[in-house]
Amino acid sequence: MITKKTLTASVLAASLLFSGTAMIQPGYVVEAAQTINYQVELDKFASHYATIIRTLESYTKKIDAAKSENEMMDLYDEYMGYFDAALDKEAPVNVKNTAIVQLDDYIYNSLIEVYNSEIDTIDFYNGDLSEEDYNDALEAMEANVSKQEALFKKTAKSYKSKHGVTFSKDMYYLLDENPPAKPEQPGKTSTYKVKSGDTLSAIAKKYGTTVNSLKKLNNLKSDRIYVGQVLKVSGTAAKPANNDSKARAKTTSYKVKKGDTLSAIAKKYKTTVSSLKKINHLKSDMIYVGQTLKVSGTAAAPAKSKSTAPSKPKTTTYKVKKGDTLSAIAKKYNTTVSKLKKANKLISDRIYVGETLKIQ
Repeated sequence: MITKKTLTASVLAASLLFSGTAMIQPGYVVEAAQTINYQVELDKFASHYATIIRTLESYTKKIDAAKSENEMMDLYDEYMGYFDAALDKEAPVNVKNTAIVQLDDYIYNSLIEVYNSEIDTIDFYNGDLSEEDYNDALEAMEANVSKQEALFKKTAKSYKSKHGVTFSKDMYYLLDENPPAKPEQPGKTSTYKVKSGDTLSAIAKKYGTTVNSLKKLNNLKSDRIYVGQVLKVSGTAAKPANNDSKARAKTTSYKVKKGDTLSAIAKKYKTTVSSLKKINHLKSDMIYVGQTLKVSGTAAAPAKSKSTAPSKPKTTTYKVKKGDTLSAIAKKYNTTVSKLKKANKLISDRIYVGETLKIQ
């Protein structure tokens, strides 16, 4: 088992804000009961790990809110102490329940990756690890955690389908998903606001209805929906949509120019990167000059050329998500960590979820 190292860095290392599926692998405990209660064992498993993950996340929030370096150092030391102890904590895992054992394996592998990354961060700030090796280690950690998360989600959903169990709020938290909305009373009208990545089929499944019913209820002529759109999911049929609604849902196209990014195009057309990737069947954020993209919404008016003087570097923004690091963001936008820190006046590599970064 990994042992805790003493924190001696003069500047506190960046706390990794890992995703809700990074959890812990303790020793297995065989329960006395001979039969497996699949629902009870899943609920105990989820409750145990959700408590640990919420505690770790609360530490990262306290560290970010620290008002002095000494306070930050003390909190970080507590955080690492708790992290280390959690790795040795026994979990309510019945070895006869092989699916839960698998879930526990994925949790363990994920959290060990994150813990080791924290140790690497300490070593980096102590001068025991080069910046190049440190950035390589961060990228490897992110890739490995993503792989374990995918396996965790796949196994959890297979477990649910096979054994007919339901997911608790803790389990949805570990899966980084929102619990489904409670079914509405018959005859009562309910609405749903479309979010990035939604489809009519997913919404229909969530509310126990069909795509055809949703289209009829909302007078939709196609399966196309847009972010921010309010749909009726139960009740009486909606009135015909007005021309403004149809105009907003209209799809047009855009030809990629040099320097363009998906985030910049999404901002220009008042949509999201996820929506652009979905309607264009893109597997990554990579685009190329001359590529024609489908876009939804109204394009912003093109900027007028005011002078022939050399233009300033284009600046865009990026909102930090769970699992992001400066090195990963720099790689995504073909820039460097140093430039990101300079543009955003950062004195360390620490970033936090929801923070908006300037990117040139």
